[in-house]
Amino acid sequence: MLTYIQNIAMETKTVMLNNMESLSGLLKAKFPEIKELRNGPDADWFVINIDEDVKLAPVVKALHQYLESYIGEYGNPKEHYYFTIESGRQIIDTLHYHDPEAAHYITMELFGRLQVLRVQDVMGATGDYTLFNEDFERIGYLSAGVSPPTNADGSLVNPDDMENFYDDVCVDFNNPSIWQISPNELKPYLNEILGKVLEDINSKAEPLEVNVEDPEDLAFWAEQFELSESDLRKAVLAAGKSIDKITTYLQK
Repeated sequence: MLTYIQNIAMETKTVMLNNMESLSGLLKAKFPEIKELRNGPDADWFVINIDEDVKLAPVVKALHQYLESYIGEYGNPKEHYYFTIESGRQIIDTLHYHDPEAAHYITMELFGRLQVLRVQDVMGATGDYTLFNEDFERIGYLSAGVSPPTNADGSLVNPDDMENFYDDVCVDFNNPSIWQISPNELKPYLNEILGKVLEDINSKAEPLEVNVEDPEDLAFWAEQFELSESDLRKAVLAAGKSIDKITTYLQK
């Protein structure tokens, strides 16, 4: 009985978060700087427009702290939530919750002090990244020289539809030569920033494994290792399913 009541309570809380009218009222009451709050492309995506005459970074930081607490209490931990922050016609930031791949957090010494930076493609699928400090201030930009997605008629994709293009742009953080960074004061840090982002990406990546019960997977990895399927099965028995461990085992 208790579990049933708890499930109903969680469902009710999730509905509250997805209720735009309720959320809009809560945020507008808390943040008079908000000019408009509307639905994004999905039920869990919102667009917040902030008054252009205010200092933006402190407002965005306060919004993040409020939303992080609210979603932590009322949100579904299995859902991703996004809040695109605009000022006038310009996209300032995108706050995200429960999506570890939405941004890269790196820690490094910058300008003589240790800082935690957020590196994020705010628009999504553009290859252009903004660098934010812990106070949500934009301190620089990274660009891989990738053209933003376009529609069939050549026009730029509307930011509200950008989620359909998330997988279309793959940038190579291993290749510093394709990257530009600004302002100039950040150029000496380019390689370190790219390296830190790579570390973050690799730490989140799921380890590759051989599924010996899947004929297609077994055949694929047997071809990659240039082994017979029988020999690959033996290697899995000896080293485990991990591709890295199998590689190490075969190199002995």
